[in-house]
Amino acid sequence: MRQVFFSAMIVALLAAPGALAQTAPAAPADPHAMSRRDLEAEVRAQRPYLRYSGVVAANRPVGCREPESRQFDFWLGEWEVSPTGASMILAESSITLADQGCVVLEEWRPFSGASAHSISAYDAASGRWRQAYAGSGGGWTLYSGRVDGGVLRFDNESSADGQRQRMNYQRLDADSVRQWGETFDAARGAWTVTWDFTYRRRPGSLPPSTQE
Repeated sequence: MRQVFFSAMIVALLAAPGALAQTAPAAPADPHAMSRRDLEAEVRAQRPYLRYSGVVAANRPVGCREPESRQFDFWLGEWEVSPTGASMILAESSITLADQGCVVLEEWRPFSGASAHSISAYDAASGRWRQAYAGSGGGWTLYSGRVDGGVLRFDNESSADGQRQRMNYQRLDADSVRQWGETFDAARGAWTVTWDFTYRRRPGSLPPSTQE
């Protein structure tokens, strides 16, 4: 049936040669016949895609280079993750910089449990960091926070019961980062640690460049 269809289509096109001519793209204008205004408009339209060397390349913006956007760079790298104070490795995590240095991407790979990804970026309009976290467990969590006393603290904005929760990141040294979660105990008026991880740079890996 498919072969019959294509044969019939070819016959129809041969019988109506004007059909192909009607769909053919118009020839580009002769530059010698174009006005200066039209020539300038053409150059402006092509400039984002053409370099003077003739190589096609997108003319991307410089990206995020302000100091606030670099506050999370200490988390970049290839990590082995352990409960703080223990040597057992429970997960691997890859943290990379994307989109001209504006976005921090996390790939969380636990040896048991749900894998996940997060995307973090500094929101200059609000002066806060934003993070969205989702994974194979089906959950979706949104965070918002800022640097406080050398710790990047993210408040959980997706808590269903209204209980205050937050997640914290702290650079320990060039090759280790602490990440821990807390829940606010209203009765005591204090934060209680609910989980606590230490990221150690994977042997053989180097701190990545912050120039994406």
